[in-house]
This record gives sequence, C-alpha cells and structure tokens, in this order.
Amino acid sequence: MSCPFTDPRALFGDLAEARSRPGLTWSESMGRYVVSRYGDIVEALHQPEVFSSRPAVPELPSPWRERFAGRVPDRGTLLGHDNPDHDRLRAAVNTFFMPRRLARFEPWIERNAHALIDEFADRGEIELKRHFALPLPLRTIAHIVGLDVDKADWIGFALAFFLGPKDTHYRASPEEKADALLELHEHIREVMADRRRDRRDDLISHVWNVRDSGEAETTDFEMLSLFPGLMLAGHETSSNLLCTGLAHLLSRDGAYEAAQHDDASRARALEELLRYESAITGMSRVVTRDTELGGTRLRAGDEVFLAYASGSRDGSVFDNPDGVLLDRGFERPHLGFGQGVHACLGAPLARLLLKTELRVIHERLPGLRLATPYDELEYGPVGEGRGVPELLVRWNPGGPRPARVRTRPGIQAVVAGKFVVADGVVELEFTPVDGRFPAWAPGAHVDIRFAPGLTRQYSLCGDPAEQDRWRVAVRREADGRGGSVHAHDRLAVGDVVTLTGPRNNFALAPAPEYLFIAGGIGITPLLPMLSRAGAPWRMVYLGRTVRSMPYRDVLRGLGDVTIWTSDRGRFDLDALLASAKPGTAVYCCGPERLLAAVEELCDRHALALHVERFAPKPQEFGRNAEFEVVLAGSGRTVRVGPDESVLDAVNRAGAGVPSTCREGTCGTCEVRVLGGKADHRDSVLTPEERAAGEYLMPCVSRSQTPSLVLDL
Repeated sequence: MSCPFTDPRALFGDLAEARSRPGLTWSESMGRYVVSRYGDIVEALHQPEVFSSRPAVPELPSPWRERFAGRVPDRGTLLGHDNPDHDRLRAAVNTFFMPRRLARFEPWIERNAHALIDEFADRGEIELKRHFALPLPLRTIAHIVGLDVDKADWIGFALAFFLGPKDTHYRASPEEKADALLELHEHIREVMADRRRDRRDDLISHVWNVRDSGEAETTDFEMLSLFPGLMLAGHETSSNLLCTGLAHLLSRDGAYEAAQHDDASRARALEELLRYESAITGMSRVVTRDTELGGTRLRAGDEVFLAYASGSRDGSVFDNPDGVLLDRGFERPHLGFGQGVHACLGAPLARLLLKTELRVIHERLPGLRLATPYDELEYGPVGEGRGVPELLVRWNPGGPRPARVRTRPGIQAVVAGKFVVADGVVELEFTPVDGRFPAWAPGAHVDIRFAPGLTRQYSLCGDPAEQDRWRVAVRREADGRGGSVHAHDRLAVGDVVTLTGPRNNFALAPAPEYLFIAGGIGITPLLPMLSRAGAPWRMVYLGRTVRSMPYRDVLRGLGDVTIWTSDRGRFDLDALLASAKPGTAVYCCGPERLLAAVEELCDRHALALHVERFAPKPQEFGRNAEFEVVLAGSGRTVRVGPDESVLDAVNRAGAGVPSTCREGTCGTCEVRVLGGKADHRDSVLTPEERAAGEYLMPCVSRSQTPSLVLDL
C-alpha cells in the first residue's frame, strides 16, 4: 500500500478515511495536518488572522531568490499576502472580476474558441489539453490582463517556471524558464507604463484607474506582482477543470448531453463538477497562534492543509457526495474555489470561460467521446492542484460551423457638446451614433463609460421629449473616484462613449402637490420634473454660492423657486416642511447631510419623501432582523432568519445561486433586486451601485424593508 495522500487515484479514499477519524489527520508525505471535514475547512477559511496563507506561496530557494530580487515580486500572488496587505491589494482588481462586468469578454472568448477548433475540427481525434484546454485560457487571461495574445505561448512558458517539475507541457531547463520569467516581468512593466498614458479595456488599465481615483493604494512594484500570479492560476486551473469535467461527463451515460442542453444546464453542471473534482485539491495554512480546530490542539507555527476537495465530498453536508448529480441543489456551497478572503478571485472568469468552452465544443465536435477510458487516465501528482496531463478525445468530423451573432451591450454616443454651466460644473450633450435614444422619464439616470474600467452614473437633466440628444451635468470632484475629473479634463467634443440605461430609481409619482429640494448638483434629476409634475409645485435650491449653482437662471423663470446660498445663513428646512400641505410629495437630491436632515423632518411632519443618492446612506449594522424574500420567477416567498444569509435561504428553496467567498468580496453570487430596499454589506459594489439598489450580494447583505423581491 502506498503512503496516504500520495497516490492521485486513491486520494479521495484517503480523504474519506481522514474524515471518518476524530480530530485532524497528520500526513507524513505533506508534513502537516490534513483538514478534511467541511465545517473545519470553512472555519479555518474564515479566520485568516489565525490561519495565515503564507505557506500557499513558498519562498523561492537560492539561487532564484537572489536572481529575482527587485525584479520579480517574491509574493507574486494575492494568496501570498495576509491582511492588511491582502485586502488593500485585492481592492485594486476585485471589481474587475464581477460576473456582469466580465460578460463583455464572452464574444471574444467564443471567437477564439472557434478559431482554435478550426485548426483541428476535421481531424476527428485530438489531445484536447494541448490543442484547446491550455491555449484558450492562456490567451483569454493574457487578453484580459492587457498583454499581446500572440505572445500567449511565450507567457505560458515563462510562468511554467513556478510549476517546477509539475510542468509537463514545456520541455526546457529551469534556467531557460527563469530567463523568460524575467523578460516577462520587464514586458509587463513596459505595458504598465504604456497603459498609464493610454488606457484600454483591460485589467492593467483598470488598476491604474482605481489607483488614480484613490479606490486602491499600491506601489508600482506591488501592481506588477498582481498579474503573473493571476495569469498562472487563471490558465492552469481552467485547463484542468475543463479536461477533468469533460472526462467525468463523457464517462457517464447521458451526462454529457444532459449537461449540454443549454447555457443554464451547462452552468448547473459546472457547479456539480467543481464540487465533485475541482482543479484545486486544497491550500496550506500556517497557524499564527495556539488554537483548536476539528478537535485537535494546534500550536503557533503548525501547518495545516485545507483539503477543499474533501470538504466538497463530505457526506454530512452533501447527499450522495461521490455521485455526479447534474440537478443538485446547492443549499450548501461547494469548496471548489475556496471561501473567505482568499476565495479564488478569478472564479467568475473561470465559470464564464468554462461555460463558453463547453458550448463551443458541443457545437463543433459532434459525437464527442473519450479515446482513453476514464479508468485509464493518469492524474498528475498529489498537491495543491489536480488534473490530468492529457485528454485524448474523438468525434465525428464534418459538421458545419454554426453562425453566432452577438451584439455589444450599451449605446454608442458622440459627445456633441460640452458647456460650463456653473463654477466647476460642465454639461455634456450626447447624440446617438445610430438611431435614437430610448425614451426616459424624469428622475432617470444613465451609466457613462468614459474609458475602460471607468463607468459612472449621472442623472439626465434635459427634456424627456428629446430622443436625439441626452444631457447630464457633472461637478468636478478632485478627490472623487476619477469620473468627474475625466469628464472635465479629458473628455472632448467628438469623443465616442458607451451609455447604458436609462434606469429610474427616482420616478415622479402622482401627488396633489410637490415640494422639490435640491442641494448643489442635486438639481439635475429634479429639473426635468418641473415641466412634468402636472400639479402645483415649489422648489428650494440650496448652494454655496450663486456661481456654483448650475441652471439657476433657467429656474428663475419657471415658477415658485427659492434660491438660497450659504452666505445668507442656514435655511429653515423645518419651517418649509411644516408649511407643506398634507399629501405633498417631497423630492430631495443633494449631499448626504441635506438628505439626512430632510428625512428626519419628513418623518416628523408625516410627509412622503423620495430621495436620490449616488452614494450609500451611512449606517451602522445593528442586530439582524428576520425578513422575507420573494423569488420573482416562481412567486415563492422565503423567510430569511436573523442568523442565516439570503444566499442560504434562497438556495434552500432551490434557487441555485452560485457563490465563492461568502464574505461579499468576489461578486459571484450577485443577483438583481426587483423590489424592496437592500441593506448592502459587501465590499464589491461601487457607492453609485449601492445607492441605485439594483444588485445585491446575498451572501452578506440583507434588507432594509420587510420584503425583497429578487430576480430568481
């Protein structure tokens, strides 16, 4: 018999044996404790201050450590950092990998998948890993990072240095790979310098954008450290996931066709395959202080191996854990991508890539089957990663390539005008490149994509009857997040931008009388309401100085408008609201201090208040209360208890929402909110997105209203 945890074919049996014994299992081959039960793994993953991830990225030995010093970061991936550095560095890349934002890359991935298959579609047999499963993820991650896709194979060769003897793809000496790795880092430095001047739709540009806006703080050398590790993990794990996943589907009667019914079935199948056999066996951690885990006392300095693959087959958590059930409901999330702060950053990209790969393979390779029976496939050695070095498949060649047409989301628009309308405020006028703009109503806003990774929301302030032009006003915020500075300093007449929307969270509701209260730039969503109110109205417009107040001259001729500046003293909001007639609808937009004051006074005077925020309302999270969630697709109502998450509650009801981190840091579980008001507790959504309230991270966020309606 072989030593436990050394035979890849016996690995799951060894892990099951470990789960059956009390306490943690010491592994001689690994030199650390194996944490095999689901609950113990999750407990450790959510205590990063006790279980440090530093062993996940071992220190380079001599002579490489000395040779790479100052040129190749020694903690070249987020896994190698603990907090506070981890969260600080992850903030630079986190929002880029949200599923709905990555969706724009799907057409590119699909085109390149077809291009690869074009090279061998008529052969009828291929080793899939070398010809498809490795090159497509590598090209994809290179493209997304911002590097030349034509250099993808060279990039893979350079990154293979980190795989050491486990690399079975590139035949070269460590010295040759080290030379290439140094060249790769110098190349990335050059691209970083170029993107600093010329931003594009890629990850390097995104990091520059968030650095410039103050959303993230990194040095140039720390920024350099982010990309090679992401590329290594992104292509190696995706390749293994596709090959092992296909092997399991093709070796079970009917499973492959059942999984390939449509994109929804592919997504469900992928979650089960990630549970059954992910590309990550587990990750090492070092104990930072004396503690206890799984009934075993651990001392500071002890190392543990968190066996994700074992937890995902824990029979106390998953029914029929050793079976592949394509219709499994995930009341409890698998550990295929880990959990906690170190949950796989690229999990949403991996899901998108794998789903697209499966779809294209199904379209292009009819009659796909294994050329080597599954039981005869060889696995790589036991370690953090898991996969087969090669996968030989056969199919029936001769099928035509199907035509697929995908359109880019958003509206292309030209900056037709740029006008100064107050001190520090410009009005931007847009005209559509093609056709007409969609209709909109007062209170609506649009997303403006100024540049790759730089999308901001602004209220429409023109005439809703005009479908040939849209207007917004932007106040320059030097200490803001970069959008207003770009609009003022870089955007020029003739530039083309992408607009998304319109969306309206501030619609004008019928009322016998209206009171509009604007603070500064908050005039923009209220201005179009005046001509559409259809009932008597008053407006109070507050500002620092007359010169800083856009549209002041327009307002003076419209009706009952009071313009009040700070040099006249404090405006008496209490008296204003006390004088409002019963039934008056109050609409307010402006800085948070104004909104908070008006909210308090409207409660006091029993007035209906509508507010528009582009930053979340400051709040302290109190004791969790019970509320209900309505699943819009079925109409089913689910109770969410004070001690459970929305994610767990809706998945218990069969919603099947995938998740990864379960701490509100990755965006995987994002769902659309159709009704109610979310209580946002994530660290992914932007302030504007939180204020808009259109999306929710159900793993951590809750509800401010008794009921939430979700698009599930």
